[in-house]
This record gives sequence, structure tokens and C-alpha cells, in this order.
Amino acid sequence: MAWLGTGVLICLSSLHLSLGDFHNPGPGFLSFFAGLVLAVFSLVTHLQARKHSASGKEKDSKPIWTNRQNGFKMVLTVIALLVYSLLMNYLGFLVSTFLFLVFILRIIKPQRWPVALVGALLVSLAFYGIFELGLQSHLPKGPFKVF
Repeated sequence: MAWLGTGVLICLSSLHLSLGDFHNPGPGFLSFFAGLVLAVFSLVTHLQARKHSASGKEKDSKPIWTNRQNGFKMVLTVIALLVYSLLMNYLGFLVSTFLFLVFILRIIKPQRWPVALVGALLVSLAFYGIFELGLQSHLPKGPFKVF
């Protein structure tokens, strides 16, 4: 329910900015729809959890932090996100996103090196294409000023 409230708060805050329209989005357009998606997904998750617990099929579920390995991975992910956000202005979007995804795919959710490298490259390029080329957002270029 906290995520539902957060999503609604984001939507309401975005309404104070101009939403624009689909072909000419305003400053509040992306945050409004991100808040809407967050609210809808959190509501669906909440309803599924209520249905699951009401059916009596609840197994011995423990919080993620009770398992040391999962808790450690959770902490590493948060640290990686912080480092990613700090490095983006210095290394640029493509390089920092690539490095972040390689870390996630090798350390957090272990994959073979070829899968991690190719997957990180493809996802980084796809997001670059969506945001920089498709939506014409201005992403950090980094020291290379190429991408």
C-alpha cells in the first residue's frame, strides 16, 4: 500500500507540471505515467497477495533479509544503484549503464560472461535508442562525447 500511495503522490505532483500530449510531452508527462504504472502494479500486487493469503495457500514465507545471501545481494544492488547514479555524469549513460548491467548479470543474478556482456550491451543500446533517439531526451554523454 505504501507503493500505491507513492505512485498516487507522484501522479498528483506531476499534475502541477504541464503534461502536454503524446506528440509534445511536457515536463510532467514521464513522471505522471511512471507514477501511474507504479500505482497500478502495486495495487495488482496487493490484491494478489490478499487473494493468496485468503485462500490459505500461504507457505512458510520469510522476508528476503532472513536469508544472508539474498540480503547481501540486496545491499549490493542498492550500492550498485548509488554508484551507477553517481558515475552516470562522469562516464555517460551508455558506459555506466553497460557496467551496471554487467554487474547485475554477473554478481547479483549470475550469468555466463557472454550472456552478461551481450545482454548488457543490447539493453544499454536499446535504452539509448528509446530515450536519446526516439524520445530525443538528452542523456549524459560522459568524457567521450560520442554517445
